[in-house]
Amino acid sequence: MNLNQLSIIGFIGKNAETKYLANGTPVTKFSVATKKSWKDENDQWKEKTQWHNIAAFGRGFAQVADRLVKGAHVFVQGELTTREYDRTIKIPAGKGKPIEHTIQQLVVELKADTVRTLDCSSSAGEQSAAAEPGAEDYS
Repeated sequence: MNLNQLSIIGFIGKNAETKYLANGTPVTKFSVATKKSWKDENDQWKEKTQWHNIAAFGRGFAQVADRLVKGAHVFVQGELTTREYDRTIKIPAGKGKPIEHTIQQLVVELKADTVRTLDCSSSAGEQSAAAEPGAEDYS
């Protein structure tokens, strides 16, 4: 049996953006910060923030993207994925033309199945952003 399921709770770093693949599928992307706190050997509090790239595929996520804003407290669940692509960079070469160099870029993302806002302070009548397959026609 194999399992690739990740759940995180954190805060959105910048407003979600939705773009469309060549086949018309919407992809909503945003980042989420999680924080770990601990006391070191000198009894001093330390903190570390970890950033997670989120990619949510489908119409349902695009419909709630306007509520996935910077600072929102969210629960995200899905599959951890990696992909590589070639990226060309230009390296200055003194007075001559820049040298182009191709590097392989690695991207690690959480491919979201579920995204829910956890903010309790939303205005009366405003629903939280919630998108998951099979939940109300969001897919």
